[in-house]
Amino acid sequence: MISFHNSVGRLNWMGMWLMMNVLIIGTGKLGYEVYRRVAVMPECHVTLLDHHRHDHDVSLATQLIGDATSVEDLKRALVGIDVVFSTVGITQAETFATALVQAMDEVGVKRLLWTTQFQINADQISEAMYDLANREFGFSREVETNYVAGQKAGAAVIKASDLAYTLLECHFFKYTDEADKLIVESAENAVSGGPLSIFSLATLIADMVLHNQDYPQRELMISARPKASI
Repeated sequence: MISFHNSVGRLNWMGMWLMMNVLIIGTGKLGYEVYRRVAVMPECHVTLLDHHRHDHDVSLATQLIGDATSVEDLKRALVGIDVVFSTVGITQAETFATALVQAMDEVGVKRLLWTTQFQINADQISEAMYDLANREFGFSREVETNYVAGQKAGAAVIKASDLAYTLLECHFFKYTDEADKLIVESAENAVSGGPLSIFSLATLIADMVLHNQDYPQRELMISARPKASI
């Protein structure tokens, strides 16, 4: 059962309600950083859905505690929502995607930004990427293989839907506050850049949420330009 913990609203300069309602599913590091950027915008109201309360400040949002694999919990969270940004599904991506597509269809919400992994369209993981995953992030070959396979399965559910979706196919995350110059390109191409910081990615995604009509692509590859080439 979903539970409500805080609610806010915003007025425009004429004292009339005028806002875009945004649902962020998952308030881990990336979800929270996107929340911090979007929630301060006067034209937006943010609702957060996660399975437990966090210690960090979410006072500018409506915080909902619920199960993102539960269609009923998702449907309650989706009422009145214009745009959904989901950053759940590190594991069991297919389960999360299946529930979300069903809930969005039943409620009638269409716009979805879904984070996934940059290798989901590759026929196989290259040795260079296995080496990078192990060297920089400590991922074994098995962990990386299973992760990409899970992300492919989740993305396949989104692709098969009739939602107005954009898959954000992100390179490996760097959990730093450094500023990266990002490369946003067609997912039909091989990735051009390398790992990207959460700080930079959250800034880009916030713009995508706020101006989602400017990002009509079904799939976008996102990586960081090497520092030496900036």
